Amino acid sequence: MLDAILEFATRFLVEFLFYTFLYGVGWVMLKAMTLGRYPPHPSQKHNRELVALFPVAAFFVGATIAFS
Repeated sequence: MLDAILEFATRFLVEFLFYTFLYGVGWVMLKAMTLGRYPPHPSQKHNRELVALFPVAAFFVGATIAFS
């Protein structure tokens, strides 16, 4: 029972972090980088995972450049 509660809490936190925080940061970054062309309005179909992963990729690229 405790495992199920812990798994639920972990999944909830990951989903919240990924789709709320990282999507928001990625949305702003991509809007600025593409001059407002991508991502489209949330009601239109687009790749939400790509938008949420963009800040993570940008962080790793920046860290690689900074430490090399």
